Formats: sequence, structure tokens, C-alpha cells
Amino acid sequence: MAAGTGAERLQDGSCHFQRSRLLWMIAIAFGMILLGWVTLSPSTIPYSYLGLFGTFLHHIAEHYHTWVCYAFYVSWLIHLVEALYGVKLCQSKGITDPAVQFHWFVQTLLFGYASFGLLVSYKPTAKKHF
Repeated sequence: MAAGTGAERLQDGSCHFQRSRLLWMIAIAFGMILLGWVTLSPSTIPYSYLGLFGTFLHHIAEHYHTWVCYAFYVSWLIHLVEALYGVKLCQSKGITDPAVQFHWFVQTLLFGYASFGLLVSYKPTAKKHF
């Protein structure tokens, strides 16, 4: 079976990719970076410049650091599992282009359900048989 042209591949869904919403991407990136910072280097955070939020972060870093570490590593594990399952989901939904599957993998690894939810809700168009 010969590979289709670019236009045919776009129509059959084998190259479907949808970027997550920018607001979700910014919020998740901020949260993951902040969680990583509190986990890996809490002594370098300028708590005094962050006002009430800094006071809260300092309290969390000082009294619940073990739980913050668990949250950090578990959140990355969840993102990794979502990304790996996303590749399988791409294949089952007819997204066969390896570069597009890689885009879905990276986006889901970085932004979690904001990307994975788009892939789950994607409904490939039914193929017409003449």
C-alpha cells in the first residue's frame, strides 16, 4: 500500500496534532517548575520577595518537604505514564506518523492531562468506502 499525499494524510487523520491551550500550558509549566524548585532546591527560593505566597511556600518546604518530594516524583511518573499511553492511543486512533506521535508524547509528558485529554477526546473521521 503506497503512502498517501500530504493532503490525503491530513484528511485521514494519520497526522492529527492539536496543541494544548496556552493558558493550561503556562499554568502547568509554572506549577511543575515551582514544585521542582521546592523539591530540589528550597534554600534558593526568595521567600521574602513573594509575600503571603512566599510564607506559604516556606511553610510547605520546611514542614512538608517529604510530601512535596512525593508529589513532585509522582506527578512526573503520572505524566510519563500518560505520555506512553498517549502513543498507544495515537496508534489506536489512526495517528500513524512517528513524528506526530512524538509530538503527542512530548506535549503530554510536559503538560499531562491538558494534552492527554485532547487526544482522548479526538474522534477520527470514519473512512469512506466506495
